[in-house]
Amino acid sequence: MNLNYHSILAAILILAVPFVSYAGSLRCGGKLISPGDTEQQLLDACGAPTSRKGAEWLYEKPGSVPVVVTVGRGVVSFIRNKAESGAFSEHPFGDRP
Repeated sequence: MNLNYHSILAAILILAVPFVSYAGSLRCGGKLISPGDTEQQLLDACGAPTSRKGAEWLYEKPGSVPVVVTVGRGVVSFIRNKAESGAFSEHPFGDRP
């Protein structure tokens, strides 16, 4: 019984890792976008973002975790999932309470 419990727990943790931790990169098609890549490389690989708020670009691809890419001076600075970034919140009174 105890061994079975540990096996199930280990399997759940292994399956959950891709959803919990985000490596700070974005895959579009066969291309990987990472901090340090240019804005043009991002646009060529992923196309236009779903929406933009200044330097924050939101990418919502079907079957993927929504991602916010921070672009500054023509270079990708940060890549985070939408929940971690705090950007593009869906507060009923606007972006900030």
